[in-house]
Amino acid sequence: MSQEPAERPSSCPEVAQEYPLALTFFRLVQFCDQQHRNIPRLRRQVPDPFLEIHPSTAKAAGIEDGEWVVLETAMGRVRLKAKFKDALHPHVVATQYGWWQGCQELDRPSYDPFRPDGANVNLLIANEAIDPISASVPHRSQMCRVRKEGVAA
Repeated sequence: MSQEPAERPSSCPEVAQEYPLALTFFRLVQFCDQQHRNIPRLRRQVPDPFLEIHPSTAKAAGIEDGEWVVLETAMGRVRLKAKFKDALHPHVVATQYGWWQGCQELDRPSYDPFRPDGANVNLLIANEAIDPISASVPHRSQMCRVRKEGVAA
């Protein structure tokens, strides 16, 4: 039996006005969950934490492909690079978790996992929303917004 997420536009219209996009997460095949971002051979393939966004959604927010953006939910915010993806629905954005290791050999920074200018997307999800069966948090259904870095919400 499937169940809709507790926080969704139809049940929270006031939240949906402020956070009109749906956030989902995915894993990168180059890394093992949050590990190995310090390995140069792997980090060359994916040098920065990023957010996939439909080009029309990005254009409406004044966001260019490859520039830094702020991804926000009611719980918090993180800083990621925009990466255009035509295959996404315009109301969906997607990202990955696990960005805190640096890579000294490539001069790629580490990211503080507890600061809003970091890239720890786990800060965007409330721990109170834990599934009673799997004990996981909802990585597929966060209401969010994206803005160009430096632009007020």
